[in-house]
Amino acid sequence: MLVAVAIIVAVIVYGSLYPFTFRRPEAGAGPLRNLLQSWAETPHRGDFVANVFLYLPLGFFGSLASAGRGRALPRVMLVTLAGGALSVTMELAQYFIAERVSAAVDVYANLTGTMLGAIAGNIAGGDLFLRSFRQAAAQRVPCLLLALWLGYRLYPYVPTIDLHKYWQAVRPVFLYPRPSEYDLFRYSALWLTVGSLLEELGGARRGRLLFLPFIIIVLAAKVVIVGKTLSAAEIAGAAGALAFSAALAVIAGERIRVRVVTLIFAACVVAERLAPFQFTMYGREFVWVPFHSFLYGSLELNVISFLEKAFLYGALIWLLHRSGLPLAASVGLVATMLGFTSWAETYLPGRSAEITDALMALLIGAILAVVKTPSADARKGTAEVKQGV
Repeated sequence: MLVAVAIIVAVIVYGSLYPFTFRRPEAGAGPLRNLLQSWAETPHRGDFVANVFLYLPLGFFGSLASAGRGRALPRVMLVTLAGGALSVTMELAQYFIAERVSAAVDVYANLTGTMLGAIAGNIAGGDLFLRSFRQAAAQRVPCLLLALWLGYRLYPYVPTIDLHKYWQAVRPVFLYPRPSEYDLFRYSALWLTVGSLLEELGGARRGRLLFLPFIIIVLAAKVVIVGKTLSAAEIAGAAGALAFSAALAVIAGERIRVRVVTLIFAACVVAERLAPFQFTMYGREFVWVPFHSFLYGSLELNVISFLEKAFLYGALIWLLHRSGLPLAASVGLVATMLGFTSWAETYLPGRSAEITDALMALLIGAILAVVKTPSADARKGTAEVKQGV
């Protein structure tokens, strides 16, 4: 688990200090005083939430790495303090980078994210809450992927009681009741994958029973969350996925169902990267700087994009692995596909063709390799005992 922590810390340091052009300001209060002077600044909601998400994985994997070492509360506090120390260090270092700004509100957000991640890590480690909830949380990979999916689908998570907003959220369904074929396919593939994650989380039978309530809750949440709207494509895609999943359960076994969903989802990921398939004759330069597009522009939009890509690539790796491929082969296949489609994006206008996506697949694969599922380990051990191993 320390490998995952090291990867997260490396990504934070890289994202915080890029482009590493340090200089000493000729006039200024100094890094510490500059940081302290910003203690009362009002944070922008989007940037604050984005900074929470930046450090949330650090808290999660840090908590898992320290699992079994003392009681839960001291571990949460220790991991949170470690995240706070890293955040303060990064903010002080940013004082010496012309393109960066030190802000105490970022430290507040990073501390919050680390603490929430540490709490989630203790839940996944089976140290907190009810036994039945711990058993579900022990399925760490499906939980992580569902959290990523909900993370980008329900951002910014702020509900409202404005009735006018509710109407605006459902209005597109009535104005545009006929979705395009591509949107219908895309949402169906996404919901099918979510259904597979639920089946892995609660078992095949219970997962199928939970699928419809989960769909209703997510769609209802989009109605009440600020800035979110529904579409006919998403509703129709959810209904289609529900019906298709039920039909597959009747006519095919588990392995066949997983492979069918994998093929559909893989086609969805490729289409998502290459749509609308209007290639130009001459390509642009390929960008070899990792996370280049994430380092510029809106932090809020970058975080949403990162969550979406992490879900898409992580879910595809997970589905390929469940289909029977070794994890290393699954990671290599996804990374190769992303590298090829990234090169193809050099011929697509408005796309960022870079090495980032293939690198993300490798990092996600490394994290999945170390995030073991205790319940799976226990089942394996039980099977070995029964076989006399």
